[in-house]
Amino acid sequence: MTGQTGAKTGTSATTLDEEAARLEQALLDMSSCEGASVVLVHCPSASRERALLRELGVRARGRRFATAEVSLREHGLETPDGLVREVLARLVPPGENRPCGLPGMLDRFRERHGKRAADLFDEAARAQDAGGDLTALCRGFLRAEDGDTTAARRAYTAWCDGVEPPRKFRNREVRRALSERTAQRALSELSRVVRALGHQGLLLMLAEGDALPSRTERQREKAYTVLRELVDNFDGSGGAAATRVILTGRSPLFEGPTSIQSVVPLRMRLEIPSAAEPAPPHRSWTTLVGQGNGRRHRRIAAPDERPRALRNLIRISEGLPPVDRVTQMSVGQERLDRTISRLFEVVKRAGSFFSVLVGEYGSGKTHLMMHLAERALEDRRPVFWLNLERTNIDLGNPARHLYRFLESSELPMRGRPNVLALAARWTRSTAAINSLRARLGEVAEGSGEAAAAARKALRIAEGARDPGFALENFLAGADLEARPGDASYRRDAYRRIFLWFELLARAEEIRGPVILIDEAENLYSSGLPPASRRTSLRSLAFYCGGALPGACVIMAMTPPAFESMKAEARDLLEEASDMDTTLDLENVARFRRSLWGLKPEPVKPLSAAERKELCERVRRMHRSVRGPHAIEDWDDRVSRAVRAHASPRTLVRALVDELEAAWWAG
Repeated sequence: MTGQTGAKTGTSATTLDEEAARLEQALLDMSSCEGASVVLVHCPSASRERALLRELGVRARGRRFATAEVSLREHGLETPDGLVREVLARLVPPGENRPCGLPGMLDRFRERHGKRAADLFDEAARAQDAGGDLTALCRGFLRAEDGDTTAARRAYTAWCDGVEPPRKFRNREVRRALSERTAQRALSELSRVVRALGHQGLLLMLAEGDALPSRTERQREKAYTVLRELVDNFDGSGGAAATRVILTGRSPLFEGPTSIQSVVPLRMRLEIPSAAEPAPPHRSWTTLVGQGNGRRHRRIAAPDERPRALRNLIRISEGLPPVDRVTQMSVGQERLDRTISRLFEVVKRAGSFFSVLVGEYGSGKTHLMMHLAERALEDRRPVFWLNLERTNIDLGNPARHLYRFLESSELPMRGRPNVLALAARWTRSTAAINSLRARLGEVAEGSGEAAAAARKALRIAEGARDPGFALENFLAGADLEARPGDASYRRDAYRRIFLWFELLARAEEIRGPVILIDEAENLYSSGLPPASRRTSLRSLAFYCGGALPGACVIMAMTPPAFESMKAEARDLLEEASDMDTTLDLENVARFRRSLWGLKPEPVKPLSAAERKELCERVRRMHRSVRGPHAIEDWDDRVSRAVRAHASPRTLVRALVDELEAAWWAG
């Protein structure tokens, strides 16, 4: 293996044959651990790009993966619902070479299984945790009497178009049409539907990515944000399963002032941490060259049955924190756990807790928050993430960000579902609806914000033709997404959060919530005007100002962003407090005092001993997945990596990349 840790990034050259081999091994890994990933390939010409995609599609379908190829020149990332619509139409099942779309795949499933098709699909969908609107549409298609799928096709087409079908063609299990806000969730559900149809997984090829830099500034920013969300969240809790997304393009996508290099967080996620050769299967960024260089790699083979550790390995390879057994990769764990225990004790005594975690990009803020999340779940506390990506920057309008807040949650229950999955579970059978109504009635008899929300939910259900549909939309906040940010709708959204916490405590015996507000620096790096930041700070005053009883709220941001927030909070929050539309729940005065009075928690640099321990944990984790692999100069590599990488994330990623390259070389 040549190259060394800390070498220049962005120069990982591969050939078409190497990329095809990397893909096959990656697909076997993805199928085994049911993970998802996003990778980029820099192509020198349009002809090389076409040849690569053709070969990758053939290899993937040979591994029983369904594929879809979409041109980003024709369908931009800035319209994610349109992209999903095109993916659905461009699906190619294993064993075929032409797109037949999802309806065509359903036709083939019914041809294979006959009258048992619907029941077999239901059983497989449950096993894959596929239970949303797309699954309901597939179920309606397969249950069509006498094979007449006219109504099911009309319902499916209307859903894809983002509209409600005529009443006679409606599928009563479908809650929401495809939209920009539901697109990523629909894409994740599609990956599970593909598995339920008997295939190993999904390969999604996004071609001609070099068209993105030439979009308008607004379109380009939106497209890069969607890409960043895919990179960061596609493999999250309840996300895609056994899916590989490959984004290909020529130089404009990778070089220049409007390329992905212009988005620092995205670049840091994707750039290569080492120049180890050959490029291992899960390296997130490679450059296709014309000629081979004679490098060899090991034989492609299915991994051993260690799916959790394998998924963590893949995520670390791609610059993401592990999602399972996070604490096994935390150094200084005893200190962290003591701090977290004290934090929960403070919540019990004081009724709520708020603090700010500060650190530069890559310093380990998100990992520490995930460590906290894992400990919270073990303590029977639900975790809610409020990630302030640019497309979610409508923080000042809780009616609009409520759905994202609920979607980005984890519950201390089997499978760690989010609350939207729980809402579906509570509203899709008569017995469950009756049970939910009874609990709502108990809450409604009390006083306060949760009681007011419960009374409104019961009124809506009472007057609805489909009470389950009405209650699920109410709990998910779907009826609020298009509403303005005036006081009445903000209070309505806040009340539903109170109601959720009350229902979780009553129905599941779950303790007070942990709310993690990540990437708050985007309030200051995305060009928001002061008036928009004022409304955002007003919403943060609700989450961070002590309104939520029993809540532990942690906000993470870079040090400069925290200083900016603190400096302008005095004026902007004073303006907000003087506005007649500011609610009592938005305790801006207390939030302002908190910002000025608290001492932020810095992400402390690891000591030399802790960095060595972290390196050893990386090697143990890799050995548990790939088996023992001797690297004679391992100690020297560790020393170079420690010197070259200041942040724990890039240090860990670089070492994993070194280990993976050595393993892949055989």
